[in-house]
Amino acid sequence: MLTLKENMMRLYNHQEPEYQPLYSDFNSAMPAGMDFINERPEIPGTNLDWFGQSWTWEEKTHAANPTPGKPLLTDITQWRDVIKFPDLDAIDWESHAAKDTANWDRENKMSRVTVGFGLWERLFSIMPFEDALCALVEEPEECCEFFGAIADHKIRLHDKVIQYYKPDILCMHDDYGNGANLFMDPETWRSVLKPHLKRVVDAVQSKGVIYEHHNCGYFAPLMDDMIEIGIGATNPVHSSNDIVWLKEHYGDKMTFLGGFDAQMYCRPDVTEEEIRADMERTFEIMAPGTSFVPLCIAFYSKHLPFIGKEIARLSAKYHGPRP
Repeated sequence: MLTLKENMMRLYNHQEPEYQPLYSDFNSAMPAGMDFINERPEIPGTNLDWFGQSWTWEEKTHAANPTPGKPLLTDITQWRDVIKFPDLDAIDWESHAAKDTANWDRENKMSRVTVGFGLWERLFSIMPFEDALCALVEEPEECCEFFGAIADHKIRLHDKVIQYYKPDILCMHDDYGNGANLFMDPETWRSVLKPHLKRVVDAVQSKGVIYEHHNCGYFAPLMDDMIEIGIGATNPVHSSNDIVWLKEHYGDKMTFLGGFDAQMYCRPDVTEEEIRADMERTFEIMAPGTSFVPLCIAFYSKHLPFIGKEIARLSAKYHGPRP
């Protein structure tokens, strides 16, 4: 029987796996911290990231969000005067990486590192969201240059991560839509974001590492572009993207981690019957063949144990027993 690593690699090569790969089959790390990769301080209270943006922890969402009324930037044309990039050489990368990877089984598992906050997310974290949207329309050239500078930072950051963590896969976050629509029209995305995202992807792949892209919301109109610039996998593939269409048209070109209506799973009143019905539908569409990892980002659901059992049951149903 194939090792977890060999079986997962088949999936990323769009070959049918011997058994259903699971998210737990990865060695995983999401390096972050106030003294480390401080893209967003994920701790209680109000704190600054390494650009100087203020963030406040919100208990209801279990996450830090930009502190209301305290944007780092209000005029996109002033970004050069405001943005000060962190000194990545001042970080003790070797110690952090050794700690984060101490328990990794590199021989039997693929290794995956997630680094948050891509180009668009950085803009709407330092500007009020509506102002960031207006900037795309009113100052597209300034936005494009800003995204270029952030891409340069991300490339430098990813180079450090790859050097010290030595992952097989690097995942960057950059959300381009809400639950139903893109935040901007596709042509705007293509003109101001795509060229710089391609540079980020190219830099990762030049190191022999697979680039995976995290986009919480709707992204389907950008799928051809994502494949064109070399994105090898995407998560969490919210069900609003029409997973039937995605699997049919791109199942041999893109690896999908997800496909569930995970937001529904986190509703206080959701039932196990509702979750089971959505999970069965998702597996029926996504599991046959290849290119599917049942990643379910529903960390705050009260039904987590049930979700785990259903993933195991359905994985066995479609791809047989696991080792």
